[in-house]
Amino acid sequence: MKILYLSAEATPYVKIGGLGDVAGALPAALRSRGHDVRLMMPAYGLLDRQKFGLEKKIDSFNVQMDWRNETCQMWVNPSTGDSFITNYYFFDNRFHVYGNGDEVEQFVLFCRAALEACRLEKWEPDIIHANDWHTAAAIRLAWAKGKDRPGLVYTIHNMAHQGSQYPSGWPLLGVYDGRGSMNLMQQAIISADVVSTVSPTYAREILTPEGGCGLDGDLRTKGDRVRGVLNGLDLVSYDPSTDKSLAANYSRGNLDNKKLCKSELQRRVGLEQNPDAPLIGMVSRLDFQKGIDLLLQVVDRIIDYSDAQIMVLGSGDHAYEVSVDQAAARHRGRMATYIGYEGDLARQIYAGADIFLMPSLFEPCGLSQLIAMRYGTLPVARATGGLRDTIVDVRSAEDGCGYLFENYDKEEMMYTLFEGAFKDYRDKGRWYAAIDRAMSRDFSWKTAAAGYEELYKLALER
Repeated sequence: MKILYLSAEATPYVKIGGLGDVAGALPAALRSRGHDVRLMMPAYGLLDRQKFGLEKKIDSFNVQMDWRNETCQMWVNPSTGDSFITNYYFFDNRFHVYGNGDEVEQFVLFCRAALEACRLEKWEPDIIHANDWHTAAAIRLAWAKGKDRPGLVYTIHNMAHQGSQYPSGWPLLGVYDGRGSMNLMQQAIISADVVSTVSPTYAREILTPEGGCGLDGDLRTKGDRVRGVLNGLDLVSYDPSTDKSLAANYSRGNLDNKKLCKSELQRRVGLEQNPDAPLIGMVSRLDFQKGIDLLLQVVDRIIDYSDAQIMVLGSGDHAYEVSVDQAAARHRGRMATYIGYEGDLARQIYAGADIFLMPSLFEPCGLSQLIAMRYGTLPVARATGGLRDTIVDVRSAEDGCGYLFENYDKEEMMYTLFEGAFKDYRDKGRWYAAIDRAMSRDFSWKTAAAGYEELYKLALER
């Protein structure tokens, strides 16, 4: 199949969150299965064209934006075929991928330009696969072409961000809801042949008023065309036996050096050099979705009633940043923080921690728990979305590889830590058996790519 894959970000070019990991890996996995996949994303000002060897493919072409024209360019990576659309006003002068006031207009322009570039290249995709609200406009625009259009697959990575604009001073997609407002995600849901999410459980959750963020009714009208496919993990990049950012490499069959990784992490972030203390790691955005408030409510009790240590890396809501820093200041030697993102340190946390905490309010899929298990660090997580789909509780199944709690509740989280993870940590036979099972889990993109192939076939049938 010829597949046009649209995303606001993709590794290694520009990565802000989990979407970048998915968009960087899935097209490559599909190519390895014989498909002609063209990834397109905006050519932001921060994109290093020289580093990636990008070449200008189309010097100048017009893109119709209702009553006016915009002039765009297309750059391409000759080694992969990945393409980058740029417009001087919207893209080249922007230093941030998300968050500017004109971003709705920016991404509608990108979608129009991507479709126009395909037409100019005389490359007609069989499938258009758009991701999240940023590229949702492409689904609506392609749908409007009628019966000769491609199959349309729309993947929701996070329902909470929908690309809404109110009031909309101009049509954008040529449609209004009667009030002059626009919701790009809603338009894509209505127009897509198949709507997918990044885990089977999240696909069920978004059909409910609690999980659908106001669009559950639109999703329910799709019937069996709402599907969930678990994200994969780049097993080459995330491999503790070869990862150069670690103090020492180790493998499932030889975990001795994982202890060295723990010792080095403690030294680097200023934790007490205590090899016996269970070390809890978190690598997370600091916002309400990730359950940071649950940790903050009980962090003093965790420190007071156990010998555990805590290391938190992340950035986000300023109030959360201040609060976790204050908690670390109260418990020097037992808790440390890094506000921001530092890739090597994140990997050292995955390797050096014993327990990885993910108390998310909701979690469409999550990659952190996959990485943690790959590095032999057992997750403690709330049973929601992809966390429920990827973590098997040690206490309830022979193939257990982590610990789950059901409700978004600080006491349930505390009980799971103390009566689950901390208790088993003292039983080394039980603990290392769980680590072995966690590291043996198959989260490769090969499995995920096969799942998306089925969605593409369903879209073509529809």
